[in-house]
Amino acid sequence: MMINLKNLLKNNFIKVSGANGLITIGKSLFTIISNKVVATIIGTTGIAMVGQLQSFISIVTLVSNGGFNQGLTKYVAEQKNDKNSVKEFIGTAFITATILSSLVGIIILVFSRSISGRIFTTGSYFSVLIVFAFTLIFYNLNSLILAIVNGFQQYRQYFKINITTTLVGFLLTVTLVLLFKEYGALLSIVLSQSLVFAFAFIYVKKEDWISAFSWKFFEKSKLKLLLRYTAITVLGALIWPIVAMIIRTYVIENISAREAGLWEATRTLNSYIVNIAIGSFSVYLLPKLSSITNNVELRNELISIYKIIIPVTLFSFIFLYIFRDFAVKLLYSKDFIKVSNYLFLQMVGSFFWMCKVPIMNYILAKGHTTIYLINELIFALLYVILAIILIPKFQVQGIQMSFAIYNFGYLVVNILFIRIMLKKKTL
Repeated sequence: MMINLKNLLKNNFIKVSGANGLITIGKSLFTIISNKVVATIIGTTGIAMVGQLQSFISIVTLVSNGGFNQGLTKYVAEQKNDKNSVKEFIGTAFITATILSSLVGIIILVFSRSISGRIFTTGSYFSVLIVFAFTLIFYNLNSLILAIVNGFQQYRQYFKINITTTLVGFLLTVTLVLLFKEYGALLSIVLSQSLVFAFAFIYVKKEDWISAFSWKFFEKSKLKLLLRYTAITVLGALIWPIVAMIIRTYVIENISAREAGLWEATRTLNSYIVNIAIGSFSVYLLPKLSSITNNVELRNELISIYKIIIPVTLFSFIFLYIFRDFAVKLLYSKDFIKVSNYLFLQMVGSFFWMCKVPIMNYILAKGHTTIYLINELIFALLYVILAIILIPKFQVQGIQMSFAIYNFGYLVVNILFIRIMLKKKTL
């Protein structure tokens, strides 16, 4: 037992995930408090508006940074001993993100009122979008820094930036919500990540690679390599915010904004467990799997990861479900108590989603672009179709049913895929 414990403690996955897990738990506690404040002050309809803005920001930031983050992490991890090559990757990503952020920012400025009407069903929040347009570049530079730090596996710096993000986001959200209610909640979302960039830059300003944030390191060959990951990252990550917006809008128009807010609250409550788990090991997976070139090593790595992920995730979801009523009242208010009825199927779907994450990272790490894109497109479409079919009969619970079904199907298909890949002599 002692030997196994010693081996366990020496496991890099355990060490990195454990440290990041503690930070993620702390981050979740601050998020819980801020969400409690937000839910109490702005209610279910306000929560729905917050969800719409977050989905919109996810889409815009991915388009405007070129979708390079995961590719950048992969290539930095693979070539971190070649300083010139790494700087060319970083410089190319920096220049591309700067140009795209400027263009997208201008578009948001010009069409701010119509965009506000589309995502909020009112033009009243166009000023929030104007602020977002001006701060978009800082959003993307911060995400590039995180991708680079992750690629170098500089976990202490990565953790410092995440801690700062949490504290800044918490203080900003609580302050602005107390001052400006729903408008303040939306404003805090577009400002927090941008403010964090200043702190992130301070943490990494002495690193040698920071000099690559320059116009002189652009390299076409590196752009072509990064673009291979743009299709994977952008399309894959764009799909799900769009899917969420489609379903949320469908619920608002066919049931009510209140039910859409309850669904959003259910997703948020469930996401505390998911984010703690994903936040714990996501920083480890992509750079580690990118560096593995041996089938046996890959198989052993995946087995060791699943031995930790499955029991920890199951225990966490069971714990949350047992205390679901208390959690809803603690995090939100009595107006949200219906969330307890929606939680079970949401957690079932999230468990399957958690199980597929290592496989998804393997696909990204090894550049199986076609397989990844086909998976994302087919299962996103399946999710929307199932939701539209089931919502009229089961109301909001129809969404949770759809979520569980599509994630189970996604997991099964990708298990079969990775079994085929592991049978080959080379990755």
